Amino acid sequence: MDVSVVGGGIVGLMSAYFLSEEADVTLYDPDPGSYSVHAAGLIEPYRFDKINTTSMLAKMVKYMRRGVTEVRQVNKLWLRELLLSLNKEPPPDAWNIMREMAEFSLKFYKEMASERNDFGYREDGLLELYTSKEQLEQGAKEERSSPFRPKHEIVDVPGFAGGIFFPELSRIETEKFVRRILHELEFRKVRIIKKRASLDLQKGKVDGKESDVIVVSNGIWMNQIFPMPLTAFKGYGYWIQGESKIDKAFVTVDEGVAVSPLSDHVKVTGGFSADFSDNWRGDFVLEKVSNFVKINKIIEKSMGFRPCSPDGFPILGRKGKIVIATGACRLGWSYGPAMGLHSTELALGKAKNHPYLSRLVERYITIPS
Repeated sequence: MDVSVVGGGIVGLMSAYFLSEEADVTLYDPDPGSYSVHAAGLIEPYRFDKINTTSMLAKMVKYMRRGVTEVRQVNKLWLRELLLSLNKEPPPDAWNIMREMAEFSLKFYKEMASERNDFGYREDGLLELYTSKEQLEQGAKEERSSPFRPKHEIVDVPGFAGGIFFPELSRIETEKFVRRILHELEFRKVRIIKKRASLDLQKGKVDGKESDVIVVSNGIWMNQIFPMPLTAFKGYGYWIQGESKIDKAFVTVDEGVAVSPLSDHVKVTGGFSADFSDNWRGDFVLEKVSNFVKINKIIEKSMGFRPCSPDGFPILGRKGKIVIATGACRLGWSYGPAMGLHSTELALGKAKNHPYLSRLVERYITIPS
């Protein structure tokens, strides 16, 4: 079987990885992984944000007031779907598959590291930091009622009202993991074409080459191919030479800024702006962590676009010869391996569309006859 994968972010890379076990794979992306490495590398599938809720919209307003997010442009189809589904609960089987995907992704990174830990894998948990007791109590209440039922504990943190610690969560160094996967793909004879692909959906061709199946996983750029309810939330990442005052990976709940202390640097990420532009507006990230991180030097910085569905759930489904894999928003790294496996099973005919995860594919994807 010949399969083309269009888009080489974390989901596209993982799709190519699993597909290469049984298919002849070509991956198309101008610079594979480049728009994914900005992320903190926190593997945190249990910290799921259901976007289509009034509480999430209130959190966005709070972030705007604190100067850590902006709303500059949103996809109109995305906004329409969000409003139509506002505060509606997904069916129980949607949470079931998300729990399965969360467990698979956590296990996958651990097993990859057991083979060879060349991507800084650490299974040392994640800390959420709160500035008020009221927020802390509300956060703990939400975790107790979470569909994921994560292990967590309330801990004291100097300078904060407290924290919620998730001992089962892990973290990686994103740029090193991309290098690892690209090496694996090269070993598996995956062809990597470093350019934006041209699709002929009617003939099932990518750059003039016919494919049995085409996996489209190119994030927000999918809107250039299909009119999908998918919008961009921009994030910024810094590689810092310095020192974190907290030795564990942590996220500040007030600003949504993440810090991951690593062996030779500190990764600092933040931002959740509705913005499709390439303009850099991430300087605020370092300002927000100045009390927690001693910054000696900025080694590198990067930004990326999180492809967000209207409710935060992945968009995964097949229609004809096309498989769609996107939409996990800020949890692309947390669900990337599971999304790659699911898209592979759809492409190979080993799985059927999940009714909830594929509903937007069924509704919006039209294949010319």
